[in-house]
Amino acid sequence: MSRFKYSSDELDMNKVLKMNQDESQFMLTDQQISQTRNSADINIEASLTLLRSMGKEKEVLKLSTDIASKGKDRQLEHRPVLESWDEIVAQANLHEPTEVVLEDIMTEAEIQSAFAEVDSIEEQFSKKTSIVNKTDLSFLMVATALQVAKSLIFPYVAEKFDYGKSFDPSERLEHNDKSIEKDHKEANDKFRDKHIGQHGTGHWINILYQTVPYDITKGSKDLGINMGGKYHRMYTLGHDPILGWIFGTANILTDCITFNNFHTNRISRIDPVTGAKKMIITPEVVFLGKMFSECYDEVRADPLNLPAALFAQAKHLKSDKFTKLGLPVPILSSFNKDFASKLYSENYDALCFARDVKVVGASFIISKLIDMIISLLHGLFRKDEEDRDLYEVRSRKILLISNAIASSSTIINATITSNPKNLDIGSLLNTMTHMFTDVRFILKIKQEFIENEIAERIQKEISAVDALYQTI
Repeated sequence: MSRFKYSSDELDMNKVLKMNQDESQFMLTDQQISQTRNSADINIEASLTLLRSMGKEKEVLKLSTDIASKGKDRQLEHRPVLESWDEIVAQANLHEPTEVVLEDIMTEAEIQSAFAEVDSIEEQFSKKTSIVNKTDLSFLMVATALQVAKSLIFPYVAEKFDYGKSFDPSERLEHNDKSIEKDHKEANDKFRDKHIGQHGTGHWINILYQTVPYDITKGSKDLGINMGGKYHRMYTLGHDPILGWIFGTANILTDCITFNNFHTNRISRIDPVTGAKKMIITPEVVFLGKMFSECYDEVRADPLNLPAALFAQAKHLKSDKFTKLGLPVPILSSFNKDFASKLYSENYDALCFARDVKVVGASFIISKLIDMIISLLHGLFRKDEEDRDLYEVRSRKILLISNAIASSSTIINATITSNPKNLDIGSLLNTMTHMFTDVRFILKIKQEFIENEIAERIQKEISAVDALYQTI
């Protein structure tokens, strides 16, 4: 009768350990294996002695050195067949049909030594983290498990929402699609009809219906300005989903075009010689201060000029958003043009970016929710005589260390899988449950924390949290 209690999985593991122990013992004591090994050693030594007697000492030394240096990287010619765990358990049941307990595998001295090692790891871990309360240590493992689970589930959620993927241009409309033009005209007509009765006509109507100035590309080559051809939207701030509300609206009010380097030129809609309609970028440079000053004058000239410009800007961004080229990732082209150009040419646009921001934002929110849940649950265990502020410091430390372990532990990464997408969510969560209820696994994590750089990475932060005790 064992003094320990075992789960069914642990009983299976005991049988496998017992089988391996018996087979190892057999290999050590079997006379035939021993004789074969000794005979091989004698033959090797005799061959080396013969070579040395023939004056081949240097060759023997070189060969030994080469073998030693190549041994680490040499590929196995005959790889062992890896059996599944169920197959190994089946073999162990045949080898040992009766129940195997720890006392069948280890001596009393070995058991006591193992417990001493566990105590030593727990003591060192508590010293490293300054967490000595058993409740806090339990919450630390729960918090770590939740953080790991969140990181494992994220790839599935990200894949479902096409995180990081480009769009398919074939699923988008042409920039001059009739439905876009029809929707644009109807919206303009509705805006005009709503205001013309009370306000009367004015320049604001021209603002509604004329081509936005930052859509003009003619004249750019003559001025040595690169507008990227069909990718001109990336090079004009009027097409920027964020900056466009400022610079695009200002461009519409002043008939200017502002590029992604914040350089601004005046545009012309009439040929100065023939008087014919001809939209072109002129050499006239307009400083930003002057452009915004002109905006101010336009707004003062007619109260409807600014609303009309904002409306025109909104409708233009909306009409471009779902076309084959879309709109560029906001702001990026202004400080990293090459990267922005690469993304845009690979069909990664503002809609893709907005989608990915939502996914990352959801992941951040979930992380914060996990932190809140752990803090709230941990708070339920606070005793009346314990100081609330000091207790919150302990909660903060649990979250800090759990995040560090979850993100840095090579043991956790190796135990789960190098590619979580190869498993279904149910299997992952089942694996997680077994991992963080296994004392041996938890001890491995703690040992890793003690021995490697995880502790060093957050030691300053732990010290900062500990310092709060001095100020509370």
